Amino acid sequence: MKEENERLRARVPFKTKISLELDGDEHEYGRTFDVSMNGVYVSTAKPLPAESTGEFVMTLSVGMRREQVTGRYEIVRVMSMDDGLSDAERGPGMGVKFTMLEPESSELLFNIIRYNQSPEQ
Repeated sequence: MKEENERLRARVPFKTKISLELDGDEHEYGRTFDVSMNGVYVSTAKPLPAESTGEFVMTLSVGMRREQVTGRYEIVRVMSMDDGLSDAERGPGMGVKFTMLEPESSELLFNIIRYNQSPEQ
């Protein structure tokens, strides 16, 4: 049985921009902490409410190009400022689960994660 903190997919440190759509409004965030094929942790003092859903666009730098990963999301974890103070690296923010990735986005994200993994993962 997996422990609560054990991840099903490899996570890699990755800082990028992400835009989350919620109820017709775009919420732009400029700092992610890590990413996996299942989701991303967004560092922010103003997270969206838990269980929020919508569409997302995450911009990735691939060499000199900028590529977009798109799909649908759900907010599965929210860490407040108080919670975030106990985690100096990650800080306050939200766990964003990818509930659907466009096929091209899935391939691009897979390659980014594979390229950024440390050898022991």
